[in-house]
Amino acid sequence: MSSDPNKEAKERRARLLKSANATLMTSLAITVLWLYFYNLVVHRMNPVLAFFKILDGVSDLVMGMLVVVTIGLGIVVVFTLTNLFTQTITNLYSVRILEDLIRDHLMKKEFRVFFYKLIHFGDLPQPESPFPRHVSSTILVLSYHYVLAWFYLVVFTESLYFAAWSAGVYLDLYPESMNTIPIFAIAVPFTARIMAWFKYPYADDYASFIPGILFVVVLLLAFVAAMNGPFQFFVVDIANRAEPGYFEQGALFWKFLRDGLLIAFYPVFGEVVFFYLQAQRLKRQEQAAEDAEIEASRASEERKP
Repeated sequence: MSSDPNKEAKERRARLLKSANATLMTSLAITVLWLYFYNLVVHRMNPVLAFFKILDGVSDLVMGMLVVVTIGLGIVVVFTLTNLFTQTITNLYSVRILEDLIRDHLMKKEFRVFFYKLIHFGDLPQPESPFPRHVSSTILVLSYHYVLAWFYLVVFTESLYFAAWSAGVYLDLYPESMNTIPIFAIAVPFTARIMAWFKYPYADDYASFIPGILFVVVLLLAFVAAMNGPFQFFVVDIANRAEPGYFEQGALFWKFLRDGLLIAFYPVFGEVVFFYLQAQRLKRQEQAAEDAEIEASRASEERKP
């Protein structure tokens, strides 16, 4: 005898609802009891006052949770952005994929689909070519790499400076040596792109630790800033540092910006070289295909009586 599917679905929903209600009531009871004993032990209230102060404890819990959730959301945003940047670095077809996402979804106001695919960037299929479809997209691609290079230039410069400060190392910064830290900073993400160009098998493994570094450094910097620690950011330090008779205040900052204009262009120039090599490879393939067609045509002519 066949059972009624509607009845089974109704019984299933009833079981789930009963289980959910039991879990909710138990959780609320544990929370109230915990707050009650917390008032007794920590605040040393008498039993009656501890009971009436439970609502104050709930308010403290809610405010504390809001702070934790806000910090967590900030961590998620930073980690998501850095992880997305990392995926675009190690994926040779990333600029074409981004162009397709923008033109096919974002420009059509399909925001939910766009952000969903953007978050799952690594799972998207590989397009037929790494080249953008439009000239305007090429400009946007190179601009994207330049902006991304500036992002990593500033963030990793701060990271290296923070690492030196944590180790107790004081950096003597002078105009002649101002480009040392930015060059090391841009080399970290740019190395991942170089690995991708040469199809190095461990490029993804190398790039995967970049979001972790940024996550830890940004979290520590935020913690130091929240605690009003003695740490001074690199950009602030070079803006305020001066050496009487040698360089004035702000000279290091402008030197950093001037050097950054060139250093941040290194990855862009690398993309230009990559596009050139890919174009030459396509031309060779096209020439080889044409030569094969000519040889096949000649062979066909020779076989004719």
